[in-house]
Amino acid sequence: MLFRSGEALLVDFIRRTENLHRQVEVIAARAPQVPAGYRGQLMKRLREAGLELDLDDERVLREIALFADRCDVSEEITRLRSHLEQFAGLLRSDGEIGRKAEFLLQEIGREVNTIGSKANDLAIARAVIELKNEVERVREQMANVE
Repeated sequence: MLFRSGEALLVDFIRRTENLHRQVEVIAARAPQVPAGYRGQLMKRLREAGLELDLDDERVLREIALFADRCDVSEEITRLRSHLEQFAGLLRSDGEIGRKAEFLLQEIGREVNTIGSKANDLAIARAVIELKNEVERVREQMANVE
């Protein structure tokens, strides 16, 4: 009975880790599109304000470049992927995983929070919410293991 319960928890952790990976890939696919969307919104606002500016205007290009730099989440995505791979490897390992898993979940949470604060995009915000919910569920399950 105990073995089946442990096996069920492992299957649940693996399923949740796969869901975390899917959400990260949603973010990774959407993130490069965010600066272009911002450029379109900026140009629309400028037109609505009666300010016609050329896309090659240095001020517009500088603003878009600054925004693109502020909302770049590529480093966070790379670290998040790494943490998730480490977590998956930890699940497959023998021995105690509690402290290591908690540390990795904390790091995953940090990266997710950073992405949420940097990315100015609805699709990414939704994926961040899903990630946060799933990480919290994994944490709760991990507490049941210990």
